Parts: sequence; structure tokens; C-alpha cells
Amino acid sequence: MKALVYTGPHRLELLDLPQPSPKPGEVLLRVRAVGVCGSDLDGFRGKSKKRVPPLVLGHEFSGEVAEIGSNVSSFVRGEAIAVYPLIGCAQCRYCATHRQHLCPKRRVYGLDFHGAMAEFVAVPESCLFRVPASLSYVEAALVEPLANAIHVVRKCPRITDQSGLVYGVGPIGLMVFLVARQFGARRLAVLDVNPNRLSALQSLGADLVVDASQRDPLPTILEWTQGIGVDFAIDAVGCSTSRQNCLAASASGGTIVWIGLSELSCELEARSVVTREVDIRGSYAYSRDDFNEAIALLATKTLPVTSALLETELEHGQTVFEDLESQQTKIMKAVFVS
Repeated sequence: MKALVYTGPHRLELLDLPQPSPKPGEVLLRVRAVGVCGSDLDGFRGKSKKRVPPLVLGHEFSGEVAEIGSNVSSFVRGEAIAVYPLIGCAQCRYCATHRQHLCPKRRVYGLDFHGAMAEFVAVPESCLFRVPASLSYVEAALVEPLANAIHVVRKCPRITDQSGLVYGVGPIGLMVFLVARQFGARRLAVLDVNPNRLSALQSLGADLVVDASQRDPLPTILEWTQGIGVDFAIDAVGCSTSRQNCLAASASGGTIVWIGLSELSCELEARSVVTREVDIRGSYAYSRDDFNEAIALLATKTLPVTSALLETELEHGQTVFEDLESQQTKIMKAVFVS
């Protein structure tokens, strides 16, 4: 089968790999759509320690059941599937409560083993989620990043009629913006250094667009909130500057959610966190409940998730990843289709 293989920093190659066979309890999925995540891009850059070449990237994917392994009784050939790409141990307290994303022994497609930027992939039955016939395979591949965004926004105790800041509008920041708006945020500011992505968010209804490459974002956001700060801030970048600015731009009693991981550590003004009672929360991946909620939300057709997509083929992988690396890229979200 054809697979897009990460063979070293800044290098992807379309190679022939053996087609996997489903083990007991698995199905063979013909991959129909697979999205590019920011973490895939980190792997491409050689910045992801766990993504060791040669590796097939890709954990945001959907497909069609092509072959059924033994001991699988709930699915049949031809069914359309969105894949929950985290495999837990099935024994710990997190797995027992549908929170495989917190399982200390979790394994992830495209990180711990070959992912879905290939023609076929074997998937455990427990990771298969049926999608409504109304959803395309491309929409089904967006379930994973949308579940991520739902998980982030649910970390905020209040969203309805609140003001918010999305710091970094790459693929996850875009989804967070759409979900926060869907959940009733009153006003939303977005911040980035890519003017093309900011223009796309403006067309999607952002109330304030801040190009941090052109001006200091903090005074702009504080002026926009009449000096109060935003009720919630989502850091989808994860560097020292973004974390510090999210804190400084937050209202007293506000909530900050970290999902970006550009830098592993940073310094923060601890006194401000304490005396202003700012709540800082981490967000990693999503629960199975978030995944189900993402499917249901996509099925409503109320989110313009496909308006900013680039659909392309695996053979263009090297070019697409190089484009995504640029701070001037016009791609909001790339999806490989077959």
C-alpha cells in the first residue's frame, strides 16, 4: 500500500509499505480522509521526541471498513467510521470512565506507531465510531480536532455571554473559535502572526483580530475590554509570551486554558494568579464523550468547518507540510483524501 512516511526532519516520502492485516478484535480500515495536526507538523520539523522516523503520521482520520477481524461483531464492511485514535490499557481508572486520553499507558496513532497517512490502517473495534450518512469522510476526519476544541471549551465554567480570546488560530485555534461561538460566547478576539489566517477568522465573524507581528497585542485587548480583560483565554500556541499575555489579558476571576505546547516551561507572575484568582487549566486531547459530542455537533451542519479546508492527496504531502511551516501559509486546515 502507499503511505506518506516521515523519514527524517523536514522530509516526507510516499513509499510502498506492507498492507496491515486485522488482528482479532480489529478491522482493516480503508482511509478516506486524514487531517494534518499541528503535532504532525512538529514531528515533520523534528521537534517531537516520540515521533521517531521512519513513521507514518496522522491521527485525525476517517474511513470505510474494508475487512473484519475475528471477534468483531458490531461492524460490517462498507460502514463509514471516525476513529478515536487513542488506545488505552482498558484496566486503569481513566479507561474505566471513558477517559482513555489520560491513561498513563495510552498509545496514539502516528505517534507511538504508524498512523493513517496511508491507504489502509488496522483499528481496534473499541476505537470505531459510526458517523451519520449525512457526514462526508472529510467531515468525519474533523471529528478528532473538533473533539479537542470541545474538550478545551468545556474547561471554561462559563461561555455563554462571555468574552474570550483565542491566542493562535491554527487548526485547533480555528476549531476552538467555532465551538466557543457555537456555545454562546458574546465576543471573541483572535490573535496570530499570520495575516492570512487572521483574515479567514475575520470572515468567520471574529469581533477583534490582532496581528501580533504588527503591534503589542496586550494594550489592544485591554482597550477592547475597557481595561477589564477577557472572561476566558485559550492559549493554542504554548510559548512563554502567549502564556504570559493570556494571563495579563484575563479578567479577575477569569479562566485560562492551555492546549499549545510550543515550549515546555515558562515563567508566570504568580502573584497575579493568586490575587486575581485566575484559573489556569490544562487540556489534552478529549474523552470519548467529547468525541461523541463532536459527531453530533458536525451532524447539525451549523459549523462552517469545511469552508477553510484544503483537500489534497498524499503524493503532495511534502509540499503541503512545507507550506504549513510558513508563517504566511494560506492553509487553515489540510486534509488528505482518497
